[in-house]
Amino acid sequence: MRERAQFLGGATISRSVVGEGLAEFLLSSYASDGALLGAGSDVEFKQTGTDVWECQMPQIGMVGFTVKPVLTVQLERAGTSSLCIRVVSAQIYLLYPGASKPQLLQGCVIDSANIVTWSAREGGWLLTSDLELRVGVELPRSFLLPPASVERPASVILRQFCAMQCNQFLLSLEQSYKAWARTQDQGLAPSLAGAPTLRD
Repeated sequence: MRERAQFLGGATISRSVVGEGLAEFLLSSYASDGALLGAGSDVEFKQTGTDVWECQMPQIGMVGFTVKPVLTVQLERAGTSSLCIRVVSAQIYLLYPGASKPQLLQGCVIDSANIVTWSAREGGWLLTSDLELRVGVELPRSFLLPPASVERPASVILRQFCAMQCNQFLLSLEQSYKAWARTQDQGLAPSLAGAPTLRD
């Protein structure tokens, strides 16, 4: 039986946002889907079902190899002041030093949820991203070190990466919200029929 390693990451980051209508923006799928999926960063995405998307995430360098995640993500809008971006399934590709192309990592399990909440403040909102991430992987047979040798340093890197991603995510979300708000002010709000074209 192959050895398994468990990597733990996560971050909780808040950002003050000035303006009106943030809740309307976040709860309108045609307006905010792209921003919630990270379209303002290096994420590439395409829709594969109702509220379900395939996302190619930014690569992460970890302890001598590069991780390239491809995630199937569901946007869950169940309340009036929160939503959840949940990973339904994942394919993880590893690029080892000297390798010509990444290899699909077998036996990888990702448990991830980013809960986005917002609360009204004077003149605006407090927007919060609360990300929890667990990654379990089967190590290659050629990997001779014990799992603990990579779990701790990789988890530290993963937490740093999560904090960076949450900050970038909130900044991108705010920029998309402000662009949407300007169209509202100008009476140019897109209808469902005129929703933005999805990126492939």
